[in-house]
Amino acid sequence: MFNFWMFFRLGIWWLPFNCLWSALLTQGLQVRIEHLAPPESKGGAIATLTAAGATLSLLSQVVAGPTSDHLGLPIGRRRPFLLAGTILALPFLFGFAWLNSFWSVVISFALMQWFINFAAAPTRALMPDIVPPERHGVASAHIGFWSLLGQVAGMVSMGILLSRDNWNKLGFDVDKTTAEVLGLRWFILSVSLSFLIAAILTSTLPDRTEPKSSISLLEVVSKAYRFSVKENSDFLWLLSSRFLLNLGFYTAIVFMRWFLADTIKVEDEAEGTMLLGLVVTFVGIPGMFIGGKLADKMSKRKLCIVSAIIAGFGGLLFVVSQNFKMLLLPAVLFGFGSGIFAVANWAWAVNLMPKGEGGKFFALWQFAFTIPQVIGPAISGKLGDFVNAAFGSGLGWRMVLLLCVLEMLLGAILIFKVREPSVKR
Repeated sequence: MFNFWMFFRLGIWWLPFNCLWSALLTQGLQVRIEHLAPPESKGGAIATLTAAGATLSLLSQVVAGPTSDHLGLPIGRRRPFLLAGTILALPFLFGFAWLNSFWSVVISFALMQWFINFAAAPTRALMPDIVPPERHGVASAHIGFWSLLGQVAGMVSMGILLSRDNWNKLGFDVDKTTAEVLGLRWFILSVSLSFLIAAILTSTLPDRTEPKSSISLLEVVSKAYRFSVKENSDFLWLLSSRFLLNLGFYTAIVFMRWFLADTIKVEDEAEGTMLLGLVVTFVGIPGMFIGGKLADKMSKRKLCIVSAIIAGFGGLLFVVSQNFKMLLLPAVLFGFGSGIFAVANWAWAVNLMPKGEGGKFFALWQFAFTIPQVIGPAISGKLGDFVNAAFGSGLGWRMVLLLCVLEMLLGAILIFKVREPSVKR
């Protein structure tokens, strides 16, 4: 019987994980780029930074996920990756915040991604390992809750810690750049401690070892990476759909700070990005729990399609908004729809994964999250720089957001190709 304590340990590691990524993707990466690259090339610079990190992230999970399915260590299959990946990521996380040259920051960010995602795929696989299929929706909601709480913490932290006014109120007479450097470093210290505590708690979950086998190492590796396209066609269609949806989503997140600063002309882009992110996240929380309940009771395809329409309409309104107040309704629609969609889509993916192979399938699933972080900023960063140079600062970021909506629309259409498995109640 799954109780709160079990669900708590299953989800708590995703609190600092999502705190870190919401902070870095919304403002942390942008601040580092603003400090290290010329303003006229910041779109291309952030594309380089995200591409390097995402590439190592993807490779890491391709190695760690399938290997953890067949690892026979006495302490478990997933636990060694969780603990080693979390601990080894921390020095490079500090390097990202403390080093002062562009390429040293790129290298630190890439290696941090390697190790933190070395832990991520095996940790995701704990859910299908220990949760029965009929509870996948509820389990996804619990994991989603801690993920959203982490997103809130990351956005609030960036909004507060990067603001020069807040540092001045504390008695520190610093300029904007110094305030941002101090804020990012204090954030890294806090999230690192949270990662260590969460990894210890999650490592206490049951983690069975792979039964001993007489087959050779080569056969073990072959088994770990064996994949039938025909048998898993529905999973691949769902993966393709999520890839396009994330292509739009993660691109929008990366350029939101500059959209608010250059296009909407907000006075404090750090505070504006935080407030907008909080609106999206807070309305996403009820959507997430509604989605978790409904995902165990109704068609996940229908739930994903309806929620994608709600979020997509919000995205279209976002593109045409002319001031910050006009962004609030689109943010509510997008947050509520995406909250339902994320849980239903996650539960659907887990239902489609063969039992005992969660590490391999979550490594594949991560393709839909990692590759968009390479392709999206690479395409959109250059597009934004070009349009800004040709037609004035600000219009380029509006074109980037329009492209994001179109990518997400195409991803939603692909959902119709996916069949749902029958789950015994």
